[in-house]
Amino acid sequence: MSERPIDRIPFDIWENISHFLPSAVLTTLAEVSQPFHIIATRARYEVLKFVKFDRYTKWLCQNLGDPKFGRCDVVRRLEITPWLVKPRVKSYRNQGVNLWRIVTHLFDPDCETREMNELTRKRVKKEVDRISEVVKKLSNVTEYKLGWDQNRGYHPEFFHAFLCPVLTRMWDRLVILSLKVPPEALQSLASISLPRLQELEVTVCTLDLKRKEVDGIFDSFTVFVNNLFPTLRSLCISSVLPSQFLDFSRFFNHLGFFPQLDTFRFSIPFDGAHLSSPVVLSKFLTKHQKTLRHLQLTVSRCGTYDIPLPPSSKYWIPNILASLGTPGPQLHEIHLALRPLKADLAPVASLLRQHARTLKSLTLVDRRLTYQEVQFILDAVIDPVSETCSLRHLHLRICHLSPPFLDLLSSRLPRLAHLELDFAEVVATAAHVNSNYPAHSKRAELTSFKKKVWDRRASYAEWELETLSVSQGPSTYLWLAELQGLFEKCVPGLQFKELLPSAC
Repeated sequence: MSERPIDRIPFDIWENISHFLPSAVLTTLAEVSQPFHIIATRARYEVLKFVKFDRYTKWLCQNLGDPKFGRCDVVRRLEITPWLVKPRVKSYRNQGVNLWRIVTHLFDPDCETREMNELTRKRVKKEVDRISEVVKKLSNVTEYKLGWDQNRGYHPEFFHAFLCPVLTRMWDRLVILSLKVPPEALQSLASISLPRLQELEVTVCTLDLKRKEVDGIFDSFTVFVNNLFPTLRSLCISSVLPSQFLDFSRFFNHLGFFPQLDTFRFSIPFDGAHLSSPVVLSKFLTKHQKTLRHLQLTVSRCGTYDIPLPPSSKYWIPNILASLGTPGPQLHEIHLALRPLKADLAPVASLLRQHARTLKSLTLVDRRLTYQEVQFILDAVIDPVSETCSLRHLHLRICHLSPPFLDLLSSRLPRLAHLELDFAEVVATAAHVNSNYPAHSKRAELTSFKKKVWDRRASYAEWELETLSVSQGPSTYLWLAELQGLFEKCVPGLQFKELLPSAC
C-alpha cells in the first residue's frame, strides 16, 4: 500500500493541532492516522478515574491490563474516590433451600445481617483486588488524587488499599498529590517518603473526634509534610464540616521551613473555628516570604460548636494580613476572601500596597464591593514610585456594573489583560448606583448603560483588556448577549466570556 500524503505529516504538527480540539473530538479521530491514534489513546487514558465499579470499570480494568496494548504506560493522572458497595442478595431456585433460610432467620434474627456483611466483605475485596492489579501496572503516573465523601459511610478497606500501598508503589515518581481521606488514614502517612513531590493538597475532616485524637493524627501528618521539605513547592490545606475539635494552630506551629515553597492556599470555615491562633500561621507565612509567589486565604461555611467562639475568631484573615512582616519580593498573585463582610479593608489595602510592584493577579471574593471600595483597593495597587500598576488579572465581586466603574478600571488599569466580574445589577443612573432600588426599570437602566458606554468608547480604545468574564445575578442573565456585543465593539480585540454564578 502506497504511503498517503497524510502519513507524511510530522507527529509534532498533529500534536499541535490536537491542542485545539476537545478531548471528546480527539477520541473519534483515532482512525485518521497513526499519529492521531496515539494522540487519541493518550487523550482517553491519560487521566484514569475510579468512582464506582460497574460494567465499564470491569472493561476498563481488562483493557488497561492487557499488555498487548500498553495503555497503562499512557496514564499520567490517577483519581480514586471510593464508593459504597451494596451486595446482591442471592435468590435460590431450590424451594427447600429457601424454606431452610426462612426457618434459620426465624430462630437467628442476626443471621441475615451476618450474611450481608460477609457478602459485602467479599465484594469489597474483589473490587479492591481488581483495581489494585491495574494500579500496579501504571508505571508513569505522576499525579494521584484520593477522595472521600464525609457525608456518607465508607469501607476502610478501600483506604487501606489505595493510600499507603499506592504511595509506596509510586514513591519515586509522584509529583502531585491530592488527598481527602478519613482522619485515621492521615495518621498512616508518617512513614511514607515521596522524594519528588512538589504539590500537596489536603482536605481535612475530623468528624467528631476529640481534641486529643485530632492532635495525635496531626502529629503524624506533620512528620509526613515536614519530610517533603527539599522539594515541596505548593501546599494547599483546607477543612470541611463536620470537624468539631479541629485546630490547625498546632500543625502550623510544628511545620518546618520549605526552601522551595512558592504557593500557599488555606481555607477554613469563615468563623475561624479551625485556627485558634492566626499569629502562628502568620509566622509560617513570614518564614517563607522570600519564596512565596501565590497566596490564597479563603473560607467555607461554618458550623455549630459546643464551646462558644471568641468574637475575634471571625477576623482571622484581617489579623493575619495585619501581622505579616516585610513584603515578599516575589509575591505576584493574591486571592483573598473579604471576611467578615463588613470588616475594615485597611489590612487588605496595606498588603496590596506593599506588593504593588510585583502583583500580577488579584482575586477578592465573598463581599460585594461598592464603587468607593473598589477605588480604595485600586489606589493600593498603584506603585507610588512609578505611578503605574503591574496588575494583569483582576477578579472582583461588585454591587453594580456601571459606566463610572468601567471608566475607573480602564483609567487606573490600562495594562489589565483579564478581568472577571461578579455583579448583581447593570445600572446607569447615579440614583440606582447608590441605592438598592432602581431609579428606572431594569430594561431602561440597561438601555441607558449601553448608550453611556458607547458614548465613552473612545476612552476604551487604548485599553489592553483581552478577556472580560462576567458572572451575573439571576435577574440579568438574559442580557449577556447584549453586553457581549457592546463590550466587543467598544474594546478592540476583547473576548467576552460567561462565568457560572457565584455561590457566595
